[in-house]
Amino acid sequence: MSSTYGREGIALRETEIETGKVRGVPGNNPLFTVFKGIPYAKPPVGDLRWRMPQPPDSWEGVRECDRFGNIPCQFMDDDGIYTQSEDCLYLNVWTPAHRKDEKLPVLFWVYGGAFMGGYSNKPAYDGEALCREGVIMVSFNYRTGPLGMLSHPEMREENPYGSSGNLYYLDQIFALKWTRRNIAAFGGDPDRITIMGHSSGSVAVTSLAVSPLTAGDMAGCIILSGPVTRDFMDPDHNPHSSPFWISEEEADARGREYMELCGCRSLEEMRRLTPKELGEAYKKTKAWLCHFRGVIDGYVFPKDPAEMYFHGEHHPIHYMIAQAGDEGMHLSSILTRQNAAEYAKNFGDREEEFLGLCGSMSDGELAGALMDDNAMRCRFFAESQLKNGMEPAYMFCTIRRVPGDAAGAHHGVELPYIFGTLNRSWRDYSGDDYELSRKMTRYIANFVRRGDPNGEGLPLWTPYTEEKKEVLMVDVAPWMGERKLSRVQRMKIDYLLSLA
Repeated sequence: MSSTYGREGIALRETEIETGKVRGVPGNNPLFTVFKGIPYAKPPVGDLRWRMPQPPDSWEGVRECDRFGNIPCQFMDDDGIYTQSEDCLYLNVWTPAHRKDEKLPVLFWVYGGAFMGGYSNKPAYDGEALCREGVIMVSFNYRTGPLGMLSHPEMREENPYGSSGNLYYLDQIFALKWTRRNIAAFGGDPDRITIMGHSSGSVAVTSLAVSPLTAGDMAGCIILSGPVTRDFMDPDHNPHSSPFWISEEEADARGREYMELCGCRSLEEMRRLTPKELGEAYKKTKAWLCHFRGVIDGYVFPKDPAEMYFHGEHHPIHYMIAQAGDEGMHLSSILTRQNAAEYAKNFGDREEEFLGLCGSMSDGELAGALMDDNAMRCRFFAESQLKNGMEPAYMFCTIRRVPGDAAGAHHGVELPYIFGTLNRSWRDYSGDDYELSRKMTRYIANFVRRGDPNGEGLPLWTPYTEEKKEVLMVDVAPWMGERKLSRVQRMKIDYLLSLA
């Protein structure tokens, strides 16, 4: 059974941070406190649009932190529930601590949203289940879409760090450093912060764990669906790259193109546009979903993070990586018989070997083998850790098929289990699901606490090693087993690992 932290009384309700006093409110479980809508940076509006985050202003008296801040402007989906605004740089802290000196471990949560949306106060992203295990949770909002990802030569002239773009990541780094400076006021340990992200949020946390700007700021990293690895992403079949970063030159070219689509000739003119107008122009770009990407700028990212991971240049911390069993059909581009010949060129002098493997597969098998990119990325990440002599990663794969439709173990299936928010879904989860959720929350809490997910009453979870290449298969009764890959997938991993 799960423990309940803080049975002896309620968590602290008022504390003082670097900008003033804050007062939180009881959570749904009144033993815990949630501080909502704390500003971690100035509102990036007006002349601060497309500038790096700035420290927030201080206040007199006690700030009532009883409601979540505005959500960021959404450039993908808009559910219409919350107020969107550029004034969105706020964070939230769930704490079970009764005193400031408790030094509890901290989970720093980064939501996903395809780099174009998402927000921290979705009902599924609640911190109380982790509080029950003695873990503080921090969530926050950050700029996305063109407001967070745009790069343009004019920005380079304005920004003191001499490059442009990456505001998406700079907001996250700013929030992380705020957490490190202030979390002791909530009973947290600044030396035990684990960052966790899902989907584009997983790209974010792997990015934070490689940037020189965050050295020493985290003890662990949990990557849910989408670790950063080498891949075949450009027309020249360059395997020394990833899908998420581009050069400054390419980023600037896309920024100039976007400015033209906005009908503007300068950043000053673009700052007069409304977020809605920026969104309409964004939808006209050639590759809307990933038109803007991270920039290899020499400041946030000295080189492609995929190569930094491959060569063991990322932070030497604890890593956990994960995927959902059925998410491949949702995430990646289709490889069929018609384009297999073109894809085979990625393998250089092993092109014919790849085509030979394809010849023994049906179209459906072939498409599925190369579509499940996260299965390959997780394995590639784990094997890169071993290649570089770094600490082995813990890996899990959620194969529990959720009730209610044919979604199976879909992209994001693990989130309500980890956050203990199954009861906030329309799905008819069973008692088995709730018991599994308690196990998953405890695994995550243990990892945040000491870099090892194991604990009393939980099935043994071993890291991925040369001797035991197994992952935790997450079902009603979690068990250790091998995540089977097709021969095509295995060839791709081996080929990418073999390159200098």
